[in-house]
Amino acid sequence: KHLLELTALEKQRAEARDYSGAIAVREERRRAEGELERLDKELLLLQMREQSLRASQLPDRVTLPLEQAELSGVRLEGGVLMGWNKIGASAKWKLPALPPGGYEVILKYRSGPLDGGEILIEEARFKLKGQIDTTLKGPQEKNLGTLKVTDGSGSLTLSVATLIKDKLMDLMAVHLVPASK
Repeated sequence: KHLLELTALEKQRAEARDYSGAIAVREERRRAEGELERLDKELLLLQMREQSLRASQLPDRVTLPLEQAELSGVRLEGGVLMGWNKIGASAKWKLPALPPGGYEVILKYRSGPLDGGEILIEEARFKLKGQIDTTLKGPQEKNLGTLKVTDGSGSLTLSVATLIKDKLMDLMAVHLVPASK
């Protein structure tokens, strides 16, 4: 608001042919713009330091509790999310106030010979697709890649994108590993 007032005053003085007054106001406006630019840079630096500090305090692995998931077309049985047998079946978690950044998405699951397909992982703005392969030797952990998280207090959703035949998998755990670790 102050910059707009200075711009208007500068123009007013120039129109009144008070050139020395207009130059003085212009210099004041430039000083104020420089100060605002400096403060913006300082604020950005402080935000980056805060984000770095929060990231350094994260555990090596953030586990999303299966019992806290909001389920659609999936059911929790014996501590395992089952029923991933329709496209769009999903589980959704509220994220635990994570700092924005990249997170490796690691799933622990089991699947039979006719199971598998593709899973879609989504947060507020970004998506990641991962292949779910058959696990003939029992449960396995698979890193599906890095998902950029923009809103660490938002939600994370896993949903069936494609199916090979019967079902996608039986999900035993979901872990997020900060990419900086």
